[in-house]
Amino acid sequence: MRLIFGFFLSFSLLFSSSLDNTIHQKNKELKLKKIEYRKMDKKLSKIAKKILTAKKEQSDLEKKIASLEKNIKNNEEQYINLKKEGEKLSKDLNRINSKIASKQDKFVGLVAKNFSMALALEELKEPTKDSVIMQEMYEVYAKRNSVAIENLKREIISLNKKQASLKEKEGLIKLEIATYTNERLDYTTKKKEKEKLIKALARDKALYKKRFNRIKKSRRSLERKLAKLKIIKQEQKDAIEAKRLKAKNRKDLEVEVQNNRDSSVSIASYRGGKTISPLKGSRLIKKFGTYIDPIYKFKIFNKSITLKAPYSGSKVRNVLKGKVVFSENSGGMLGRVVIIEHARGIHTIYAKLSRLAPGIYVGKQLSKGSVIGKVDKSLMFEVTKDNKHMNPLKLIHL
Repeated sequence: MRLIFGFFLSFSLLFSSSLDNTIHQKNKELKLKKIEYRKMDKKLSKIAKKILTAKKEQSDLEKKIASLEKNIKNNEEQYINLKKEGEKLSKDLNRINSKIASKQDKFVGLVAKNFSMALALEELKEPTKDSVIMQEMYEVYAKRNSVAIENLKREIISLNKKQASLKEKEGLIKLEIATYTNERLDYTTKKKEKEKLIKALARDKALYKKRFNRIKKSRRSLERKLAKLKIIKQEQKDAIEAKRLKAKNRKDLEVEVQNNRDSSVSIASYRGGKTISPLKGSRLIKKFGTYIDPIYKFKIFNKSITLKAPYSGSKVRNVLKGKVVFSENSGGMLGRVVIIEHARGIHTIYAKLSRLAPGIYVGKQLSKGSVIGKVDKSLMFEVTKDNKHMNPLKLIHL
């Protein structure tokens, strides 16, 4: 058995040595890709927010424009009615003014023609019989004429007030119509801008889908690594059996449910105590379990949690005593990945590491709290137990 183990160990070292040159050449490319993926991560969240915000704003603008159209129509009808009523009042005022002027002219003419002598004689204190009669007739006529004139004056005052009120209303309605018209123009312009934005977001949507597919591909890459280590897909077997099943396992891994709709994921139960967080001072930004994509509305099962680092270069620690069974720079979304095997069938997976601590290699025994590496922005942390996924928050304190 030792001879067989030695053979496999020698073969692994030889194979690793032959890849050293290739890995060295790819390191620069992986670093550049890492920068690119970070930018795309930031862009991804912005696109999702923009799409939802633009759709809501477009809907609100359409409602406002419809309301303004209704208000303008109602005010225009009211304005036309007031204008007609104002024109009628103007005609009535002109008619009454003419009537008053006619009566006043008639009265003045009568006084001048028929009563001038009577007034003159009265002032001279030499009245005659005829002048006295004429004076009395004048007083009666003047009284009647004065009453009629006062009535006309009151009527004119009332009409003037009504006309002033109508003019005030007319002015207010004109102002409202102008305001609504300007708002309608403004909202129409904004609506056109939103239509352009929606078209632009349609292109961004394609980018979102492409980005999502890359994330899914990275997820599958990690699954293949986990399956290769016999953590999820199968229990550990000897090297001969693993080689025989290699092709079948790869095929099984490729048959992943479209859009990652994993409703059949086995969840491990855990009733043990909790341990330390792998990232001190972090906060949870992505939960374990099923969530709904904000744009495409399909369900996605997230098999890990994502912790936001308190600062760039935050240290990542091993949460339980165990042995390193996998350590690799996967590039892309996952960055550097470390998998540690613990007691009771538990494995912990640490992804998105920006750098590894010195001395982290496969076979390395680690105590609880040992530093395994650092992260720039966030850590993807996953836990499996007895070949099943497990909610990491049941194992660690935050």
